[in-house]
Amino acid sequence: MAPVPYIEQIRRLYPNEPPYRWTVNLTSPWAPMLKPVRDCRIALISSGGIYHPPQEPFNPVKNDLTFREIPKTANVADLRISHYSKNARDVKDLNTIFPLDRFRELEVQGRIGELVSPAFTFMGRIFTRTRLQKEMAPHLIGRLRELQIDAAFLVPV
Repeated sequence: MAPVPYIEQIRRLYPNEPPYRWTVNLTSPWAPMLKPVRDCRIALISSGGIYHPPQEPFNPVKNDLTFREIPKTANVADLRISHYSKNARDVKDLNTIFPLDRFRELEVQGRIGELVSPAFTFMGRIFTRTRLQKEMAPHLIGRLRELQIDAAFLVPV
């Protein structure tokens, strides 16, 4: 499977719209690892729009800024995807966009200290970047701080 030229694809799909102003981050905060991964509490985060019924599906066309908390004990076969992208909807192995089983294996093998519960999912393809940065991101970061994580593994979809 070839990489998706996302920006070019968006421009082709919406030729009569004003060009989208993509976010450009010139700097990012650097947080060095303070201990080995085998001793870390790791949070799993995916932008795949995954939810665990009876949770509500995401609204894929309305810049849904909510996130879902998925217990680390959840059966991956019970999870659902409500992502706008056909690439996400057609996923055959959910672990490719939400590697919950793989992280549980890493925890059992002692390769990570602990997979934090819950894991988090949100809707990718959010075009209201200011609201994403000022509303959802701080709320999610607050939850991660409450859980006292050492590191996060983000799967962008």
